[in-house]
Amino acid sequence: MARVPTNISESVYQIKRWRGVNEAQEGQASLDMGEAAVMRNFKVTAGGALQKRGGSVNVAGLLSNYTVTVDTQHVQTLFEEDGRLSEVSLTMYPGVQATGMGMLTLTGTPVTVTEYNADEYEGYYYRHTNGRVYRFEGLARSRV
Repeated sequence: MARVPTNISESVYQIKRWRGVNEAQEGQASLDMGEAAVMRNFKVTAGGALQKRGGSVNVAGLLSNYTVTVDTQHVQTLFEEDGRLSEVSLTMYPGVQATGMGMLTLTGTPVTVTEYNADEYEGYYYRHTNGRVYRFEGLARSRV
């Protein structure tokens, strides 16, 4: 076993009671036991002790494996047009997945879907201007 000599002497102290953040003026840097100059990611318990604060990953239960499911019971019509020729073209993606923060992202190579090629892209995903993601189930054509 190797020994590495250092010139640094370290001591471990147990802090029984949290005394807060000491916002001393510049040049007055002496801290008493239980004081901190800066505090990040900690909370003070009711008994006055410090406890590490869980970040958003721990609090929201994130970084879990998310599965994206499609609501098939509430089908919505996103666009309606009057007339014979449609002028709507939508950018759609072949896949969707959830990030570690639970946000939906569209994946794959985007395609432009129009009335003429809509049948080829059923099952693709579209992000509406309202921010929601929809799965394209095809055009509903009515006879005039």
